[in-house]
Amino acid sequence: MTIPVLLTVGGCILIASGVSKTSRNPLLMVVGLGMAAVSIPLQIGASSGMVNLIGNLSLSFGLGVLGMAVVMKTKALKASPFLAIGALCLAVAGIAQIPALSSSFIAGDESGTFLLELGPDDSIDEVAATLDQYGATYEQAFPTVSFEASEDLSKVYIIKGAKKILKKLIDVLLDDTENVDAAELNIDVSLVPVIDGEVKQYRTTRIVADDPLAIQQWSLAAAQINDAHEFLKNATPQRKAIVAILDTGVDAGHEDISGTFTESPAGTDKHGHGTHCAGIAGAATNNGVGIASLNWEGQYVDIKSYAALGSSGMGTVESIAQAIIDATTDGADVISMSLGVQVPFTPKVVVDAVKFALQRDVIIVAAAGNANRNAIDHMPSNIDGVISVAAVDEHLKKASFSNTNTALSRPIAAPGVNIMSLEPAGRYGSKSGTSMATPLVAGLIGTMRALNPSLTADEAYQILHSTGTTSGSVGQTGRVINAAAALEQTGANL
Repeated sequence: MTIPVLLTVGGCILIASGVSKTSRNPLLMVVGLGMAAVSIPLQIGASSGMVNLIGNLSLSFGLGVLGMAVVMKTKALKASPFLAIGALCLAVAGIAQIPALSSSFIAGDESGTFLLELGPDDSIDEVAATLDQYGATYEQAFPTVSFEASEDLSKVYIIKGAKKILKKLIDVLLDDTENVDAAELNIDVSLVPVIDGEVKQYRTTRIVADDPLAIQQWSLAAAQINDAHEFLKNATPQRKAIVAILDTGVDAGHEDISGTFTESPAGTDKHGHGTHCAGIAGAATNNGVGIASLNWEGQYVDIKSYAALGSSGMGTVESIAQAIIDATTDGADVISMSLGVQVPFTPKVVVDAVKFALQRDVIIVAAAGNANRNAIDHMPSNIDGVISVAAVDEHLKKASFSNTNTALSRPIAAPGVNIMSLEPAGRYGSKSGTSMATPLVAGLIGTMRALNPSLTADEAYQILHSTGTTSGSVGQTGRVINAAAALEQTGANL
């Protein structure tokens, strides 16, 4: 604002200098008026909002009119009206600053981030001057990804700056089409909210596993997991598959998963969501402890954990993409994500991370969401190539909270109401959500991959779909998994 203020003050002083008791100097007055007039569009362009503009104009003209008063006084002309007008303008400028000052007081120097992708032949040095102009800093987002591994992800930078300037800076950078391929806010992503479930004893004709809480797992019968156990106890895996839980972490010391948890970055869980998901995907089964999963005697699946989300259950676009990259690089067979956000446009960075994983034969499963709406805009379950999981209840009908997923390319459904699983510190609990349905599908695919390590994502989904149960909600959720039939079909394809 320095130049517009100087123009206004200088213009006012010139106008006053062109006035005397006996004559006028038109040239000085015209130049002064011109300077003041030029300052107005400059201040409009530099202001953020009407209140800010009024404040800036009042400050400039207040100082200018006070300058006129000083000149009038030196010429023995009446200066008091100008003093009054100048003081009034400064008072208005002060009032206009109150909202900004209050916001600053409350939020402090609040900062935010966005993700900037440069062109394949471009360097961050080429936009450094623009970043400096806005007081922004940068660092490479995914330094472990080489240009050869991914031209797109290797050129992404995290840009940090004051929140109030981020959108404007993004617009400026997007105008630089020679160097910039994409720029998008690093928006928040959360776990898919879960509902505390009921703990029930279920009548069943047969439970194969000896896990004591199996009687509280209706999904064992509904998803044909009991029959799958009969198949698995007589089968031989070619190797263990790795199911990566991208979530809040996993309590690696829990009695029912410590034997199947393998070294990975997030072996603690202060939230609990990730631990609950991990138990569904791969708790050791038929070990006389806790719950039953498809991981018969812990022979089929190992669990790895990546902190896509923090202890509050919140993450960002960047943290989700980083977790996908890390799990892929560490050799995951299946990635399970019980997280997401409704967005009008799917973040390119997450799309590129999913592509990075799929190109390396990782199968990705994600929750469809719990908003009872169309999952078409629920990221990452809406990304091409991802298996999107809806939740069904004990009657195999769409759970009341579950999003519908049949508008997506790979819809499937699994039990997601009153699901018993692990909680941190050796505890167990029941929860409901597509968050619970998702790791059940991921665990099944992991078991299929253990039987057939060359199983592709396309083949896995085709088996799930072709063997799935057609329920009354199939038009909203896709077919419900039939674990026994899917495993038998996988074995038959060898």
